[in-house]
Amino acid sequence: MSQAHTKRDRLALITETIAAHRKHDRDRVVFETDTARLEYADRTIAIDVSDGARERLDAVLASFPVFKIEQPATRTAPTGTVHIAAIADPKHTADFIERIFRDVYQHGPGYELRV
Repeated sequence: MSQAHTKRDRLALITETIAAHRKHDRDRVVFETDTARLEYADRTIAIDVSDGARERLDAVLASFPVFKIEQPATRTAPTGTVHIAAIADPKHTADFIERIFRDVYQHGPGYELRV
């Protein structure tokens, strides 16, 4: 398991992990903290959200127009798992994932990310 504590290190870890995932065609990758997790697989990000987190996710999605919710049913679901199409390069995807942990899950700047 790899981990990172600074934004720079987290972005590098996410970017490298996604690039390796794509190169080796792995099943899925789990990015997690003590209180939150998301899965990346086949250019899709799956995250679990509550009502408040869903509203924060919508705000992050507005800042990253290349990332779109994949399933129409999840657009109106107040809670549950949301699947987001991540058809972007690993660096851009890393920026998006960092924002999910910071803005959606409301982690502070020094949070520990594990892969």
